Amino acid sequence: MKNNKKPMLIAVSGIKNSGKTTLITKLIPRLIDLGYKVATIKHDGHDFQSDIEGTDSYKHKEAGAYGSAIFSKTKFMIVKEQNQISENELFNYFPEADIILLEGFKYSDYPKIEVVRKGISKDYIGKKESLIAIVTDLECKFEGIKTININNIGEIIEVLLNECKEVQ
Repeated sequence: MKNNKKPMLIAVSGIKNSGKTTLITKLIPRLIDLGYKVATIKHDGHDFQSDIEGTDSYKHKEAGAYGSAIFSKTKFMIVKEQNQISENELFNYFPEADIILLEGFKYSDYPKIEVVRKGISKDYIGKKESLIAIVTDLECKFEGIKTININNIGEIIEVLLNECKEVQ
């Protein structure tokens, strides 16, 4: 699918525990089946644990290294502390991607699908201007925004690809 274009960037947003990760893990294999190379970037509003206690790279960081990298023949992971980082810096690590799914980014200007789920949330919280669809298990429609059943992965992908084709 890649033809020297920048990847499509689509955020999957929603409040905590709304099902963002679950939705993304359903979208990825379907997009791959359609021939797209997919990468993901997750924003964590809290500090996160990047390594498993007891591993060598964990011990390096605990000893005070500001950065640490581990790699094998087919993959790598870098942990680096710096004052500020934005997702834009991370896009460069995925030059082959056709689509980058961003998890979180609810207040960003990226085109986004927001997850609204029964018992978790009742309304969307992101910017209406950047919403391409709301996926939900609620029995309601959101005025002026495409509403899709959370289990209709085919329709979600169709809307995602149609609405985000021109995003660069």
